[in-house]
Amino acid sequence: MSADDDIADKEAEALFKIHGVDQRSAELAFSHPALGGEDAPVRMRQDGSTSKAFVPGTSTVIWPCAYSLGDYLCDATTAYRAKLGDGVGDATEAARVGAVTADTVAVELGAGLGLGGMVAARLGARYVAITDSTPAAASRNVQANGLGNAHVSELCWRRAAWRRAPKRDGDESESDIDDEPDEVPTAEDAVKSLLASLPDGRAPHIVIGSDICYSQGKQEMQALVDTLAAMCEPSRTTAYVVFEDRGDCCWGTLNYFWTAAESAGLVGDPTPVQDVTIDGKKRSGPGRHNDSERLLLRLTKRAAA
Repeated sequence: MSADDDIADKEAEALFKIHGVDQRSAELAFSHPALGGEDAPVRMRQDGSTSKAFVPGTSTVIWPCAYSLGDYLCDATTAYRAKLGDGVGDATEAARVGAVTADTVAVELGAGLGLGGMVAARLGARYVAITDSTPAAASRNVQANGLGNAHVSELCWRRAAWRRAPKRDGDESESDIDDEPDEVPTAEDAVKSLLASLPDGRAPHIVIGSDICYSQGKQEMQALVDTLAAMCEPSRTTAYVVFEDRGDCCWGTLNYFWTAAESAGLVGDPTPVQDVTIDGKKRSGPGRHNDSERLLLRLTKRAAA
């Protein structure tokens, strides 16, 4: 192949990709040494905008943050297992470093195709709940991969009950407190049946999400954060969200997210994906396209005063 041919092939590949990932092929594969390498990938069907199965307003195609999240879970689990040696490990302790054990109970929010949750299941988690407001794509992929420890369900994000109090007359501030019809479920209502379905009826050890903060408004970020907070248990649950910078509107959304998180009792910190360390060491893998523009948000819930 000539140099000109090589350049042409690379240009064609770049044009085929959107946001650095292939959103046009009918089938995709995610592989990692922790899952058995290229001979044992997680396979996903996706439906682009030209497909009859495309669902506007949700994700029936892959987004790059999902790959970054999958990489992190695999890298963290590999390192945790190496450190344990022949030990058993503790699911809560493992979740604090992003790792999965045989006892791990995990929940994925806004799953889309369900890659993050399927990776957790393939890593051997005890139980993985993969959720989305339109879960058909994730359900199809879980079934195709034969994952008996992964369970798909519908979950719509809702705002917490405490945000429902009406504003005082004349209050024109940007307060988190806002009117909302009584018939709209609260975050506590939304997660009740999900939590009851988890092993022992307890909160998960780890909650994950990728590309669930992008260009939404304040109330949608409150709904996301409140739903997340409602399923977290202090000293037990650790949450990981991968965010990608796609312009000024995304940073505004991230600000809404952190503001809502603070008021909902969640605390944490963001780390650029390319700077994330595993057990104090920088990851050795090749990384993903534009990892430098992504953040890994790690959150836990404060204990009630």
